[in-house]
Amino acid sequence: MPQRSIPGAPARACSTPCSKPPATRPRFAPRSTFSGATLVQLGLGGEMTLPINSIVAKELQLRGTFRFDPEFELAVRLMGEGLIDVKPLITATMPFENAVAAFELASDRSQSMKVQLTF
Repeated sequence: MPQRSIPGAPARACSTPCSKPPATRPRFAPRSTFSGATLVQLGLGGEMTLPINSIVAKELQLRGTFRFDPEFELAVRLMGEGLIDVKPLITATMPFENAVAAFELASDRSQSMKVQLTF
């Protein structure tokens, strides 16, 4: 996978989705990250086992952040400019009137990754 430069983003940085099921985060993040990158765990997700061999072999840096402010603005700007395509992450888009069904779907990680509500 080729590296791409994203204006305004730190060099060689990669964020891990904070809502990925905890059991899959450690396996997913190092495999999907370029060597020398920084993994950023956003939010809380409970205790987990880390694949230290993969992290060391790829010379990754691991950082955690509980609250984020400037990162949110950057993410929204990058999506708005079309530099990040989040469509592959959205499993379903449902109208607000079906919010209960949308939250039920979103809570079932065997059925969905992200569920978006439309207003």
